[in-house]
Amino acid sequence: MGCLDPVPYMDKVKELEVYLKANMPSDIEDARAASQKELEESKGDEISKDEIESAALAAAIAEAEEESNSDNLSESQLEYLAKVKALKFASSALNFIALFEDANTAFEGMLLSSNASDVTEALRFFVRARHFQLPSAVTGMKQALSLIWSSETGIQDEVLKAFVEVFISVSGTEGKELLPHTEIADNLLFLAGQ
Repeated sequence: MGCLDPVPYMDKVKELEVYLKANMPSDIEDARAASQKELEESKGDEISKDEIESAALAAAIAEAEEESNSDNLSESQLEYLAKVKALKFASSALNFIALFEDANTAFEGMLLSSNASDVTEALRFFVRARHFQLPSAVTGMKQALSLIWSSETGIQDEVLKAFVEVFISVSGTEGKELLPHTEIADNLLFLAGQ
């Protein structure tokens, strides 16, 4: 199953940015160095230095994408282009994860709905989100646990099913196959620690 934990993607973005800056085309590197020197001479602030770095990286990415249509790319240019594509992928993944994190608030609101189907769908979202390691899923599951005291048995059953699916059983087995005892204990400690 996929992973929507943003940490590996953030780490990959940092790693790729370091590579791309270190292997920047010489013309862009020269322009970046000249801008930094001019900034130092004018006693510019730190924000301007970051802006120069971002602009140089953006220019290098744009140049690499423009060159991607050429048939005569060297090995180093192909590698640089591959790193540019990987950076764009990791950045897009972070944007995608952020969209889900933003949607979390709406789903938490659905847990409070008087409509049982809203509550059920919100619970199912949090179960799937937890399986994809979305950080906000645990917050939603913690909030959902209070619904075990609901007056509607359908909601109580769905909460119990969701809890078992997320913290006790192997994903996709509908509670028929349990996780190893240590993993169940880790899940419950994680739930209590959040």
